Amino acid sequence: MAQQGMFGNQYQQAVTDETALRRQQSQTGGLTGWAAITNAMSGIGSEIGYQGGQAMGGQTAAQVQQSNFQSVMDSVPDFNPADPASLQAMSSSMWQAGFYDEGMAMMDRASTITAANAQNEYVKAKTKSEGGPNLSDERTQQLIDKEALNLKAVDFMKGIPSDTLEEKESLLTLFKQNGLYDSTAAGELSDEIQSFKGVSMQIERNVTLEKKEEARVAAALKTQQFKPVLENQKGTSQVKGYFLTNPPSGLGTEDTATLATTIGDIMETYDNTLSTSQGQISPGVAEPYYLRVLSLSDVYNPNTEAFSIMPGDDYAFSEENFKTTLDTTFGRKGRFIRRADVARYLDNDLIIPGVTLLATNGGIGAVTQETIDALKNGTMTYDQIFGKK
Repeated sequence: MAQQGMFGNQYQQAVTDETALRRQQSQTGGLTGWAAITNAMSGIGSEIGYQGGQAMGGQTAAQVQQSNFQSVMDSVPDFNPADPASLQAMSSSMWQAGFYDEGMAMMDRASTITAANAQNEYVKAKTKSEGGPNLSDERTQQLIDKEALNLKAVDFMKGIPSDTLEEKESLLTLFKQNGLYDSTAAGELSDEIQSFKGVSMQIERNVTLEKKEEARVAAALKTQQFKPVLENQKGTSQVKGYFLTNPPSGLGTEDTATLATTIGDIMETYDNTLSTSQGQISPGVAEPYYLRVLSLSDVYNPNTEAFSIMPGDDYAFSEENFKTTLDTTFGRKGRFIRRADVARYLDNDLIIPGVTLLATNGGIGAVTQETIDALKNGTMTYDQIFGKK
């Protein structure tokens, strides 16, 4: 009998469906009482009639179609669905029997197989005419050789460290030197190296970006730290406030304002200098020291008592002493406190720990808070710091 499974048999399925429907109709269908009895009797009668007809050779429409289809399939002996000639013969029989869809499907399959076979024959003929080897055998041998090479590479790398990038690169060099570079193991190792380098480069980029960001933040903080604090005539305003309780004797309102502006400009210029130089002392730290220095009598004296002798200006201001004292307090321009001036700076809180420089018997260095406290408390004498005169 010819094969038919690959195409299916819709006609056999029709017979099966018909039988199932008939048997379902013979059931009560959910009816009860007399209706269920009469329905069942009717179904039984139909089934008895069907069975009797079958016994006498009768067939349903579905059975007739199935029988005709099977007859066509049996008409082609030794049907082979992989053979184009067999498919063409079956297609012709199907067409003649009226099974047009099945006949067309078999003809399409025959054409497809014929084309594929022709292509295979062409490749074989071309390879043979060019004197080439059997492609199938050659590919098989290549796979065998590659696997053997990879096994050799795997065995070779046993015991050789390959955790770090340097170790991986060293092992890859050994692969090259020993003819194992084309192995799968070498290829995988090369991929690992590239991946490792990619990760390392990304880490380096991240570190670089972090350092740049840290530098940017540090620069921003430093800029903020050394931002001028006496801008917009703030220095002049501070001096005017100071003059309210320490007015320059002998000057009128306008002249007093002029003097305040002069001293205020000096302070503002100094403030800008500290901002630009960004040294040990910032404008913010320096701000409270301006008026402390201004209060020194050798810097500004509001009343020299000269008026009783000669009418005129009765105050004194030394710009040189003002700037020199500021430089000494802030440890700028190489200025430092000598023994003779310690009391002057100490008593007026003009010594900044770690900033103001002090000349001692051990040399010149920044004053510590411990030294300041010891001098104020009397637990350390001048002789201990500067040596005996």
